[in-house]
Amino acid sequence: MKRAAVIGAGYIAREHLDCLRSLASVDIVGICDLSPTLAQAAAEEFQVPHWYTDSAAMLRELAPEVVHVTTPPGSHVLLARQALEAGAHVLVEKPITFDRDELRRLQQLAASRGLVLLEDHNYLFNDSVERIREQAKAGRLGEVVHVDVIFAVDILGEGSPFADPDAPHPSLSLPGGAVADFVTHLAYLAYAFVGPPRAVHTVWDKRGSGPVPPWDEFRALVDAERGTASLSFSARAQPDLFWLRVHGTRMRATASLFEPLLVFERLYQGPRPLFPVRNGLAAAVAYSHSAVAGLWRKLGGRPITYSGLWRLLSRFYRALEEGAPPPLSPDWIEAVNRLVGDLVAQKTAQ
Repeated sequence: MKRAAVIGAGYIAREHLDCLRSLASVDIVGICDLSPTLAQAAAEEFQVPHWYTDSAAMLRELAPEVVHVTTPPGSHVLLARQALEAGAHVLVEKPITFDRDELRRLQQLAASRGLVLLEDHNYLFNDSVERIREQAKAGRLGEVVHVDVIFAVDILGEGSPFADPDAPHPSLSLPGGAVADFVTHLAYLAYAFVGPPRAVHTVWDKRGSGPVPPWDEFRALVDAERGTASLSFSARAQPDLFWLRVHGTRMRATASLFEPLLVFERLYQGPRPLFPVRNGLAAAVAYSHSAVAGLWRKLGGRPITYSGLWRLLSRFYRALEEGAPPPLSPDWIEAVNRLVGDLVAQKTAQ
C-alpha cells in the first residue's frame, strides 16, 4: 500500500481524493493547503487523518511515498521539486510548467532518485479516447489525416473564479492568461494522433467585455509529422462542450469528452450515396445511448468529466506497485510540453 498526500485542496484536489480513497492500494495520509479552512474541510470530508498549511512540514513528518500537486500552476515546479527531494513520486496537475528547461531539470531530478514525475493528461484516458486510439493503432481509421480538438467552457459566467476582478485567479498570471490553463488538454490530444509539430500558428483574441480574462478565444493550426490538427478554446461559445474528432482515410471518429458519446463514421460496401444514411443511423443510436448512459452515471454519482483521471490514477498506482513503466513516459510529457510551449510562446511574442 502506498502512502499518498495531496498538496492543494481546491476543486480538482477533491477529484483526486475521491479517486484515491477508492483504491485499495492507497492510504491517504495527509492534505495541505495554504488555507487552513480548505485543508481541514477536505481532511474531514475525505477522512484524511492529518492536514497542514506547510507542505515542507507535511513531507517531513508524514514521509508520503506519492504526492499529488493540485495547486495553481505557478506553484507546480516548486512543490514538485520539494516532493521529489523528499523522496516521493509526484503527480502534478497540468501544466507542470511552460518552461522546457524547468521541466527537464525536474525530470532529471526524478530520474536521479529513481522516482516518477507524471503530468495529469486525464482526458487521454477517457474510454472514448482510448477506443479511438485502439482503432487508429489497429489501422482501422486508415491514415490519420487531421484532428480537431474543440473546448468551449463558460469561464466568464457569474460566479466563475476566472472572472472576478477583485480576486484575480492565479491562472490569469500565466502567459496567455486563463486560456493557457486549458491548452495542455488540447495539446496532448492532438499529439496522441499526429505526433510532434513541425509548425504552429495561433490566434489569441479578446471578444468579451470586462477586464478579465485578458484573452477569451484561442485558435491554433498545427502542422505535425503525421498530419495536421486544429485546436480551439472558447470562453464564449455555448453550451459547454469538449469534442475530439479524428479524421482518417477509412473512418472518422468523434467523441464528446464531457459525455459518454463516441461516433464512428465508416466507409461501407455498396453505393456511396447510402453512406450518410447508414452513418446517420449509427450516430442516432450513439447519441441515444450517450444520453441514457450519461444520465445513469450522473444519478449513480459516477464520474463522467473526470473518468479519465480515475483511470490514470489507477494505472499510475498499479505501475508503482508492480515496478512497471508509468502510464505516460518522460519523453511523452516532454514532447507535449514542447508543443504547449510553442502554442503559448506565440502569445508571448505578440
